[in-house]
Amino acid sequence: MKDAPEGFEETLQKTAEVLWHHREALTDAWAAALRHLVVPAPNNDREFCKRSVDAMLSRLRAGDIDGYLREEAEAAAATVTEGTSVRPLALAIRALDRCCVPFLLQEGADADVANKLLALDELGDRRLELLVEAHEDAAARHLIEAQEDAAERGEKARELMRLNDALRLAQRQGQHRADQIGLVSSVARRIASILDPEQLMQGAADAIQTRANHTYVAVVVLDREGVLVGRWAGRSGVGRRSSGRAQSPAGGVIGRAMRKRAPQVVVDVSMDADYHADVPGTRSEMVVPLIEKGEILGAVDFQSEVTGAFDLDDVAAGEAIAEFVVVGLRNARRFAAMQAAGTAL
Repeated sequence: MKDAPEGFEETLQKTAEVLWHHREALTDAWAAALRHLVVPAPNNDREFCKRSVDAMLSRLRAGDIDGYLREEAEAAAATVTEGTSVRPLALAIRALDRCCVPFLLQEGADADVANKLLALDELGDRRLELLVEAHEDAAARHLIEAQEDAAERGEKARELMRLNDALRLAQRQGQHRADQIGLVSSVARRIASILDPEQLMQGAADAIQTRANHTYVAVVVLDREGVLVGRWAGRSGVGRRSSGRAQSPAGGVIGRAMRKRAPQVVVDVSMDADYHADVPGTRSEMVVPLIEKGEILGAVDFQSEVTGAFDLDDVAAGEAIAEFVVVGLRNARRFAAMQAAGTAL
């Protein structure tokens, strides 16, 4: 596990102190979020959520981060030993992170809030890393046990080949999830201190494209006239040669995501009637809407030259990125309002 950023433990204690005063509302928000996951989460009743929230915040307030993560590692190991999938747990962790954001933002839009959000995201990253490690350890143990069993039954060669393939698949999946964790963290750090909306959109698009190397990424918002205005970043040679400003009505898959207020994944754009062919070479697309308190602000658009490039894990990462973009835009609007008020005085 990577070293903690400077001041991480102290900032996380402060974060837990703030959330402690909202733990009942946070518990309700998390329980509600778990009921709406695409992949059902285990034990999504309120009592389970309350115990989990209280235990986490108590440990973090006391500064016992290592002890808390040790317990998380033991719980992850027990989960995979029982043969239970870790995907619902990973989605539940990210859901809890997103539920914490509104309570932290009640403090204001200062730099300390940004640090608390990053500390919370770092803790979520570490919890997800523990799940990945437990899954990979269990896969390795299962491989060894299966090898011994295959040898006893005289089918070692065939069984070993099958399990080696399974282990390689698990390793690829683990790396894919680790890449997603890194992507979300990279975007959060890139935009945390930006208070200009257009610079924020460009920074988010650049960070996503640099880390994920998609064919095309755009971050767009609705202006006062209902027109999408934003920034985009594309792989060299795709569309325009460099990042630039995009402006158009809310149509295509982006418009559909905004109307339905839900992520849209297009496995093959040639089979989707709503797809607007504006980026040469695109084969699949994922659009995640930007929503603040029920209001549609815009969307984040991901396009790839690979058919079927986006899965449920990508949707979860895209939703986490969208949350940070919404928070960043909200902070930028507040900052602009404060500046305007100061100028008026």
